[in-house]
Amino acid sequence: MAIEESIPDVFAGADIFITGGSGFMGKVLIEKLLRSCPDVGKLFVLLRPRRGKPASERIADLVQIPLFDKLRETFPENLDKIVPINGDCSELGLGMDQKSLESIGNVQFVFHTAASVRFDDPIVSAIKLNTRGTREVLELCKTLKHLKAIVHVSTTYSNPEVMDVEERIYPPKMDWRKAIEVAENIDEQILESLALKMSSFSPNTYTFTKGLAEQICLEYGQQLPLVIFRPSVVTNSESEPIPGWIDNFNGPVSMLVGSGMGVVRAGFITPENRLNCIPVDVCIKAILVAAWKRSREPFDGGHVPIYNCAAERYKTVPYKYIVTDGKNLYEKNPLVRTVWYPGGVAFSNIYVFHFFFMILQLFPAVLVDIVLKISGKTMLATRLSRKMFYTQIALEYFIKNDWTFKTKNFRNLYHDLLECDRESFSTKYLNIPLSEYYIRCILGGRRYLFKETDDSLPKARRKIKRLKFIDLAAKWITLGSLLMVLYSRYC
Repeated sequence: MAIEESIPDVFAGADIFITGGSGFMGKVLIEKLLRSCPDVGKLFVLLRPRRGKPASERIADLVQIPLFDKLRETFPENLDKIVPINGDCSELGLGMDQKSLESIGNVQFVFHTAASVRFDDPIVSAIKLNTRGTREVLELCKTLKHLKAIVHVSTTYSNPEVMDVEERIYPPKMDWRKAIEVAENIDEQILESLALKMSSFSPNTYTFTKGLAEQICLEYGQQLPLVIFRPSVVTNSESEPIPGWIDNFNGPVSMLVGSGMGVVRAGFITPENRLNCIPVDVCIKAILVAAWKRSREPFDGGHVPIYNCAAERYKTVPYKYIVTDGKNLYEKNPLVRTVWYPGGVAFSNIYVFHFFFMILQLFPAVLVDIVLKISGKTMLATRLSRKMFYTQIALEYFIKNDWTFKTKNFRNLYHDLLECDRESFSTKYLNIPLSEYYIRCILGGRRYLFKETDDSLPKARRKIKRLKFIDLAAKWITLGSLLMVLYSRYC
């Protein structure tokens, strides 16, 4: 069947159901749909009540963030198309009541982005949200009479033991039905003690449960028009709706910001292994193109398209770039909250890293916090150092290994676009130098994570110059003191 309708035309008047709408990708998905497909129908966004706030209040707060500023300028009325639904992907039936189920009866597209991306989640929690939650979404989809496409957002690391990842489903580590059954019926503490064996020694519960979810999609793909979409490490936006948009410290962002603040002095990395990042705006455009394409193809009752949304190797950077080689970027775009001049040493041996982390990072962080406390400022160096330490340890498996991803299906999405869609939905990525992209990441961290305005940059640059002088002086004093001790002892 020839594909003739544009993406905005296909989504025009279509109701859409979204899980994970409050997450990093979910927010960008909502904004992109409302801005680039202005005639879209209702967006039903499943959210669980949080901190006493129902879904309606959470949506009201969500649309106030800078991400939606451009939408407010162009199609402010489209914000009223967001319909909050109280529910929870970790519950049976998604925790939805009958009224909510009736309200989504005309839904044509489903985007399942909800997941816990925490590597240290208990296995029961991870199975209930990432695995059983996927089954519950697909069971709901079976009741939707006008359904055209479902996009299940997975990860390129759903089978992390495979280093050359193709766009296909890999053999399961465990029967997904059995995994759900034991999570529902066995004591959580007992199951936690068996987690490594149960997951075939997967590096964490996230990758294990996302791999199981793909098995569910493969089976339900016999009945439903499914797409499995696997992004690699999703980072700040490249260009839209605003360059550098970021709202979390996940993945390399915490390392990048920590290095820029001078908090990361010892990095646990394999220097030449490469970090595969994909900008969130490119990722969301690719998801919409994949859904559009799936909806226009005849449903053959078995084929599940899979897209590895990952960067080609020449558009990636080695890990050492973040900890050591990116110092010039930090110096030109510093944070006001920088606590020491950026610079660090990378170690690939975990034991050597532990030793030098204590010497180069933890002890200085304690001293910095003492100074901050005396000056009446908030102590944050030790807390940030602790966070950096546990982040690096959690990423040990991914730091030690290096992956390549086959991306033919993902790259072909651009070629499938109609000419009229190529400006708004282009899936070409990193069209700027990588250094410029990471500058946008740092500036995005300043603006959206630390709430530092651009007019504070001159002040921050003056501070970094002072810290550079202090850092150099401290090194010379330390070296001089060491030489004096050696001279007095041996001469």
